[in-house]
Amino acid sequence: MAFEPRIDDGDASFGWSQRSDGTPHGGSELRAQWFVLAAVCALPLGALAWGVSDRFEQRNDFCNDCHLPDGTPLHIEVREDFDRVIPVSLAGVHGRGWVQERDDDAFRCIDCHAGSGALERTRVKLLAARDGLRYVAGSFEEPHGMPFDLSPSVCLGCHPTFRHSAAPGWTLEAYHGVPDHDDEAGAPGCVACHAVHETDGDAFGYFMARPRVDAQCRGCHVEGGEMEIPSLVRGVSNRNPGD
Repeated sequence: MAFEPRIDDGDASFGWSQRSDGTPHGGSELRAQWFVLAAVCALPLGALAWGVSDRFEQRNDFCNDCHLPDGTPLHIEVREDFDRVIPVSLAGVHGRGWVQERDDDAFRCIDCHAGSGALERTRVKLLAARDGLRYVAGSFEEPHGMPFDLSPSVCLGCHPTFRHSAAPGWTLEAYHGVPDHDDEAGAPGCVACHAVHETDGDAFGYFMARPRVDAQCRGCHVEGGEMEIPSLVRGVSNRNPGD
């Protein structure tokens, strides 16, 4: 059951080998062999595409290279926010930051969007491949966010510890100081409360917005339930930086 050379009337060619009794392989066996051959060819092509895309992703401009049908660059509003001198979002604050471990220390989109770990990185790559196919097919629109939240491990890569103090005006007890609020205990991830690209967050409260945070808290602290805390989230105005 292999793709082997054969000789017919002195002419050499390649074809699928026959069974030992001389009968040809069935259709299902041929399909299986073709599948194996396709998989073997796809592996190096996939690895090449992965490596090439890794290089492109090191440029923030790569995120805006494609255009919508009306000529508008993709993610242009997000990019303008990211590049603002006076940031109005958590992403913008990161855009003004730097990464000490490398010579080109400017913060990149992919520093967060790459994901963390092999599984999440693969998931991000598959999402990018799907979006690329949709773009080529002409059925792509400006996305309004990723279809899944990146894991807290992405944030912990640069923020390995948290200050165990309450966000000003938000809670009486430091949220991250409570063991049950650990991500491994099933608590919401970082970006569920700390909005990244949205501009409705309170800069003095680590870019949280009350309605979004309250919805996350009420997932466990149900009104009338055993863990109800009526004043869980303190009333604060959702100030934007610069107001």
